[in-house]
Amino acid sequence: MPFHAGVESDNRFTRTARPVLDYLGDLLPGCGTAAVLLDAQGCILARVCDDDSLLRRMDSGKSVPGFVWREEYAGCNAVGIALEERLPAWTSGQDHYMEVLRDLSCAAAPIINPLSQRLEGVLDLTANLTFAHPLMLPLAIQAAKSIEERLVAAGSATEQLLLRRFLSASRRPGQMVLVLSERSELSTKAAARRLSASDRAVIAHAASEQVDGTDSNTFDLALTDGGAVSVRCETIEAQGRRVGSAVTITSRDAGRTTRRGPAVTSGSLGSISPSPGFLGRSSASQSVRHDAGELATAAFPILISGESGVGKVHLASIIGRSLRNVLLLDARTYCEEGERALLRELSAFVHKAHTCVIVRNIEVLSDHVLRELGSVARVAEENGSRVITTTTSTSDITRDNRLPIGIGIHIPPLRERPEDIWDLTPALLARKGSNIRTAAPVLEAFMRYPWPGNVSELDTVLSAMLHRCRGSQLSLADLPVQYHRGGRRLRRIEHVERAAIVQALAEAGGNRTKAAGILEIGRATLYRKMRVYGLGPDSVAI
Repeated sequence: MPFHAGVESDNRFTRTARPVLDYLGDLLPGCGTAAVLLDAQGCILARVCDDDSLLRRMDSGKSVPGFVWREEYAGCNAVGIALEERLPAWTSGQDHYMEVLRDLSCAAAPIINPLSQRLEGVLDLTANLTFAHPLMLPLAIQAAKSIEERLVAAGSATEQLLLRRFLSASRRPGQMVLVLSERSELSTKAAARRLSASDRAVIAHAASEQVDGTDSNTFDLALTDGGAVSVRCETIEAQGRRVGSAVTITSRDAGRTTRRGPAVTSGSLGSISPSPGFLGRSSASQSVRHDAGELATAAFPILISGESGVGKVHLASIIGRSLRNVLLLDARTYCEEGERALLRELSAFVHKAHTCVIVRNIEVLSDHVLRELGSVARVAEENGSRVITTTTSTSDITRDNRLPIGIGIHIPPLRERPEDIWDLTPALLARKGSNIRTAAPVLEAFMRYPWPGNVSELDTVLSAMLHRCRGSQLSLADLPVQYHRGGRRLRRIEHVERAAIVQALAEAGGNRTKAAGILEIGRATLYRKMRVYGLGPDSVAI
């Protein structure tokens, strides 16, 4: 059983609960009963008991501050059940897995913070079988509720405002209501039952994107269970500052057919069917799918640009899969072996009908080879084949009269289309053979992270989380610590501005004065915006 020697017994939660523990200490003398306070991880924080015999019994059974009583360590026990189910629990005698507990009875009630709906801990009453009484359970429940009331009273004015709005909006039974802020999410039982983690994350993102000065926003949402709802987000303000959103969710007509898909708002992609396989609900990804759909049936050469890891080769393979053969060549390999070898191999393949050749990383090629590559691409078009090229830098190709190879499609970086994460995450997990769910806080953390490595980095992180995960869903405990520090989520226009600054710094070779000139802003303004967007000395590489 784990033991935390340095357990902090004087934290905010313990201080808030202490008066209730003291009251139980005054109430229980002569009853042969102990009151125990544990945190959300099942670690004992404090206990009160005046029965020396029971205290010795608890000491020998590791019921002392620092020991962890979750079910995975202690087997069946009331505390473990209350933590797992978030419901009151009673265990007695042979109900316990550990033999050392079988002459005891325990009543445990979860302590859930009404301001955030987070599980803060458990209040447990423990007694010898000879002193046990059925009223121990209601007493534990009442004590837990008293601690919850104290948590509300100790909350900030903003937290109390959010709770009042939640209680006001959720008066009707069965109403689906969420109250969202940067630190918490309040949800009615109806909303918790109906909405998946992905659904809640989409709604949270839409609420956060609401434009300042807009009181409300309404949109339709296709749920992951195939149903459809109407979502209304209302701004909650305190002292002229936006502090959260009240979200009311209403089921649409039961007979209406709704497509399960990525769209957050109503609308369509027009008459062009989106190319399957390139996922994302953002308008940027919809535009990429539209362009790819238009070009898929033609033989024009295509140049796909974007940062490393955004999915350029993946999109190229989607476009080219209508042809019989698809071949991938990496220009970096041929720079080492000789660029002429690339042209020879490419020419051999494009003279074959129904062949698509994808050449990646063409920004490393010389001017002369780039021009010849354009000629080879036009030959391929005449033969019913196709050449698709990818590059991480269109500026390197277009400067100094270096000609782009084909019609351009640009894939924006993942940080500029964070809502795509809700579609990419389950798809990447499914590709790994896993159907595990992802907790909403994890998706929110993903949304806040800037993803310099784009989709490739997301894929690597998910692999690491699967290796760590021991539960039924991916949680924050499985997420590497560096991905918890995402800061606030940038709005779409801020993502664009940040990207423009990074591009200007790259073009200026890191020179701030030149970058400010390119952006037509003052140097002081550039420095201020760099601090806001977390751009340090190595920003050129971002």
